[in-house]
Amino acid sequence: MPNLENIPAYYQGYVALVKSESVIDALQEGFSETLEKLRSIPLQKVDTAYEEGKWTPKQLLQHLIDVERILSQRALRFGRHDMTQLPGFDHDAYAERYELSHRDFTDMIDELDFVRKATLSLFKSFTEKELQREGFANGMVLSVENQGFVIAGHTLHHYNVLIERYDIA
Repeated sequence: MPNLENIPAYYQGYVALVKSESVIDALQEGFSETLEKLRSIPLQKVDTAYEEGKWTPKQLLQHLIDVERILSQRALRFGRHDMTQLPGFDHDAYAERYELSHRDFTDMIDELDFVRKATLSLFKSFTEKELQREGFANGMVLSVENQGFVIAGHTLHHYNVLIERYDIA
């Protein structure tokens, strides 16, 4: 497990789910199971939330895609020593504006898989020195490496939500 002292408090709950010591291993940890779990959701359930006011599986999947892209972009910028103060983002506002009725759930799962492959390629391209570089986002100091652990832990968190909250095999 990564050292939580290096992770801002906001993200520690996600990163605590990660068992791997290396960011590359963390990004691979449990990911195939997440894809498998997503593929097991019956298509008639992808637009139904488990509870009033909660996200549907389709919204949850789009959330995973969006967050991974945003955090990967942060990692890229930090790795290139971009010291611009990056803004945060409101994931709930994103979800409220999702237009997903035209999206095929299976295509979205494939998109998440492609995004993760791109994330892995990005993180494999970083040197140890680049992984330790820091930048600023949402008022926090973040490193390239901890962005990778946050991505991994965020996915594991939502995998657990799928297991615990949705009636899927």
